[in-house]
Amino acid sequence: MENLKNYFRSLFFSIRPFENFQHFLMGAAGFLYMGFVQRRIDVSSGTVFGGLALFSFLSQVLSYNNYATFEKDLKDKEKKFDEKFKGINTKFLFYVSVFFFIMTILFSLMIHYFFAAIFILLMLFWGLYTHPAVMLKKGRFVPYVLDMMTMPFLSMFGSYLASGYISTDAMLFSIFFGLMEVAGHINHMTMDYEVDRETGIKTISVRLGPRTTFIIAILFFCLSAFYYFAISFAGVFPIHIGIAYLPGLLLQILISARILRRNFNFNFSRRFRTIYRIIYLIESAYVAFIFIMSIDIISFIK
Repeated sequence: MENLKNYFRSLFFSIRPFENFQHFLMGAAGFLYMGFVQRRIDVSSGTVFGGLALFSFLSQVLSYNNYATFEKDLKDKEKKFDEKFKGINTKFLFYVSVFFFIMTILFSLMIHYFFAAIFILLMLFWGLYTHPAVMLKKGRFVPYVLDMMTMPFLSMFGSYLASGYISTDAMLFSIFFGLMEVAGHINHMTMDYEVDRETGIKTISVRLGPRTTFIIAILFFCLSAFYYFAISFAGVFPIHIGIAYLPGLLLQILISARILRRNFNFNFSRRFRTIYRIIYLIESAYVAFIFIMSIDIISFIK
């Protein structure tokens, strides 16, 4: 019984539920955006299969990441891997990733073979990102190129599920999520500074130092919010939606400036992540509310 409990707990943490949900919302954002544009949403079996494909993809990437970096992450006491994966063989995490790899392909094929091919490529790239023999994470720009490939795709995939096509405006809308992910990823590199330095992984934080890396992350947070505001002038959505992420950005800048004037510690990046996640959740809820209230028709198609 105790062994079964260990496996269920490990399965739960292997897919990193919070991160999974956070990135799943990028697909949901694209879905709601097209509902806002069309003033209607058609829900079909394809919508369900698309949602399952998205969940399976994220679960595959995150579970394989846990498997490939398990020994390194054990050294980071903040991640509590010794508690989360107590009593299981790390091969279990690999089997979980293989299962979700297959599920991603099967579910995405129910939508279109093109999406299945993209999902396969992205899963392979993210696998190489953390695989010890390749470790694309060491690349100076590769991690952020992957962010800009993956997160906009998730949003555009959601747009396709809502409308059956991907418009130019949906593409412009999706880029915001790539920029936001790059900002969060750079901040995460600051969090991993000590472990990456000890294990010889020369990330941007190890190369430039955690303070400089944190400042770069703030600049990308600024870029993402200003980009979102700018595309409102291109007619992607009204300005009252375009300003959504500016108030939170101001708060982020004020908090960051105060910390940087003091003795900056790389551990602050972990607390800062919690702060900006709460801010983005509130701001995104505002945007989602406007999108949903603008939808006139929700139809269910067999």
